[in-house]
Amino acid sequence: MSRQSLKRKKQKIGFIEMYFRFVSLLFWPIYWYKWTVITVENLNNILFKIYGVIDLVFIFLLVLFFTIKRRETLWYFLFSLSMATCYLVSLYSFIMVPVDINWLYIKIGTIIVTMIISWNLLKRDGNDIGVVGLLSGVLLLIMTYFY
Repeated sequence: MSRQSLKRKKQKIGFIEMYFRFVSLLFWPIYWYKWTVITVENLNNILFKIYGVIDLVFIFLLVLFFTIKRRETLWYFLFSLSMATCYLVSLYSFIMVPVDINWLYIKIGTIIVTMIISWNLLKRDGNDIGVVGLLSGVLLLIMTYFY
């Protein structure tokens, strides 16, 4: 690929898409860190609060950009919103309240909703990013089961 085609591709992605990728990529190391590294609880709370602020800002900007610009389809908007919500709920139930059964059910519910929306994005819009949502949902369900 030439340098100019990479620049065009980067310009097509846009701010919200880059922010969504950042939120998604930031989630997994925090989840892994809590899972494998024995940490101080205070550090876990700080990590969650930082991620929570970043994720909530993303959700606010996503809704704002969707209502104003409407560049993406409804299914892609719902996919991004459900993934961000799923990540936030998963981290909250994993880090802040790991023994609360109600948050476990909420977490499983948001994972299932995310998988359904990802499936619809894949089938109705033909957008391959739905596979990422399906695989993330399966991985989160497996990790929830083994925790």
